[in-house]
Amino acid sequence: MWNAVTRFFGLVPPVPKSTDEHREDFASAESANFAEESEPASASRSTPVAAETRLRHIDALRAIAALLVLWVHVGDAFVHLDGPNALAGAASQEFISSLNIGRIGVVMFFLISGFVIPFSLHPQKPAPVRSFLVQRFFRIFPAYWLSIPLGALTGYWIRGIPFTASDFLVNLTLLQDLFGVPPAEGLYWTLFTELMFYALCAVLASMHSLGKPRLLLLIASTFGAIYALAMLSLWVRHPLLETTLAFDFLNLSIMLCGTLCRQLLIEAGATSDRWARFGILGLLAGYLIVLPAITIPLAGFWGNAQVAYALGLLLFLVGERWVRIRTRLTDWLGAISYSIYLFHPVVFMATLWLLQRQPQGSWWRTQHLAVYLLANLALTLLLAQAVHRWVEQPGIRLGRRCAKALQRRQNREQIHSATA
Repeated sequence: MWNAVTRFFGLVPPVPKSTDEHREDFASAESANFAEESEPASASRSTPVAAETRLRHIDALRAIAALLVLWVHVGDAFVHLDGPNALAGAASQEFISSLNIGRIGVVMFFLISGFVIPFSLHPQKPAPVRSFLVQRFFRIFPAYWLSIPLGALTGYWIRGIPFTASDFLVNLTLLQDLFGVPPAEGLYWTLFTELMFYALCAVLASMHSLGKPRLLLLIASTFGAIYALAMLSLWVRHPLLETTLAFDFLNLSIMLCGTLCRQLLIEAGATSDRWARFGILGLLAGYLIVLPAITIPLAGFWGNAQVAYALGLLLFLVGERWVRIRTRLTDWLGAISYSIYLFHPVVFMATLWLLQRQPQGSWWRTQHLAVYLLANLALTLLLAQAVHRWVEQPGIRLGRRCAKALQRRQNREQIHSATA
């Protein structure tokens, strides 16, 4: 009975392939990696095949997500520059904030990570998990480390708000939420969620289970059920989990939805598992329809987190499946989207501080909200491009070199053990 259950969910390790089969898989993966058109490569049943080429329409979704987050943060900060009704555009910003477009953008980022990250693991290459973690480290941390002093300066120090040396050092680890330390920027919690997802991917890859849709579906559904149960317990005033932890489970489930969408719905040749396809459709229906339908009568439509999650999922599905945007502008914005996300608080906090030092009611403080949005967008894009070129790209190259060194070392160890 247990064997049947474990086989159903893909927990039994796959039958080892012959050397020729591995060569065929590797050759097909390499051809997909260097294809001119950035289409997803088909995933095998046991492990996802990585595709290193950029998916241009996914870059467009990254750009949209980053701009949504920038819009709500800048708008919410500047609309109260001289009081809530002093600026033209206040009513439209209230609508945007009530729609929770910042959370919509974050949900899109999580789905994109699920769609892309597991497929960057190369199971055919030596030391795949270690190489993956090394490359992810150098992708995330260099720009993140640069944002910490700039975030502390613009969000704390110039305003006379304490941000101690110990706070700074803990922030370097990205574990500030675990230690109850204030973040240099409030959006760092999303990066910690990314780290949890990387760890989950690494564990599943080490178990040869990252490309098994039924197991991923079981995990995603379990995480979603934990979140729903936690929210139900909160509603009946007997909370089982902290709200933050409950949303962590929801976010990881959403990220796995991105992975499953690619495996089961988008890559038609990835699997013929009809039941797994029905399962992911049911899970998507739960997030798109069922949870919003349950929560809207209880919490209303505006500001409802479930509505924002549903809209983020809907935008992702539409942008990935039916309305694929591929332009040079979105290519560029998508490429620098991580720096846009990280450094837009630095720009708008510094700009806001400067304007707050101007006389109340002056020309500088009474412009239409769109003026402040466009000015902050322009400054953020300039800074993001500089960080992308001088920090992100060197970090990515260094990560690849370190990963290749690990792979060469693993190759040497395998040759040595085989000849010993």
